[in-house]
Amino acid sequence: MLRKANTLFGYTLRATDDEIGQAHDFYFDADEWEIRYLAVDVGSWLFGRRVLIAPDALGTPNWDQQVLPVNLTRQQVKDSPEVDLVMPITRGYETQLYGYYGWPAYWGGASAMMYGAPMTMAPLAGASATPVPDEVTTMMQNAEASHVHSMRDLTRYAIEATDGGIGQAVDCLVDDTDWTIRYLVVDTGNWLPGKQVLVAPDWIDRVDWNGSRIYVKMTQAQIKHSPEYDSSALPDQQYEQSLHDHYGYRAR
Repeated sequence: MLRKANTLFGYTLRATDDEIGQAHDFYFDADEWEIRYLAVDVGSWLFGRRVLIAPDALGTPNWDQQVLPVNLTRQQVKDSPEVDLVMPITRGYETQLYGYYGWPAYWGGASAMMYGAPMTMAPLAGASATPVPDEVTTMMQNAEASHVHSMRDLTRYAIEATDGGIGQAVDCLVDDTDWTIRYLVVDTGNWLPGKQVLVAPDWIDRVDWNGSRIYVKMTQAQIKHSPEYDSSALPDQQYEQSLHDHYGYRAR
């Protein structure tokens, strides 16, 4: 089922032995457009701190009570590697976090678990060094690169069609079965007052992360004449099919 991401902010995260805080943000990777972390505000018992929880740690949500159960204890969360969300989340930090919880890495296959942490052992004197696989070298080089992005930040990005601006992202529609971002909700502002449109990640040409702009593959005219999106409700299968047909893309 699709859910508006903005409505999930503030949900209670409940560990196996007590509550740990409220959902503050989601972090996603822009290769797969999958949510990799919930950023949880735990200031009620760990003053001034936020922690990252992977969807793998979530149980079955209680949507009526707005509760997301987590198969961790409060002590595990308290002792988890600290993160400064003012700074980018690096692959080096992700490796540390996944190693602490024992989660299977979502990147790089088996080599991520074998070579994710820095290598500290030097070869014995006179011994020939074992060649390091290319993918491992790349992973080490990328240890300080940012691989995930804040959804709160994303929902302030300007959206550019092939022939001009169309508005600003204001929300995301998330599939609660696999935690993928299915659509960006775009407010067309002064260009088309009072209207919102949906843009799927597959229709994005590129993202300027530094400039906070998303470039899509459609023209302004295509977007203007797209099937009307009712922002008061979630899209059903019939609407999704008509939307994909309009843009010439296959529906999921």
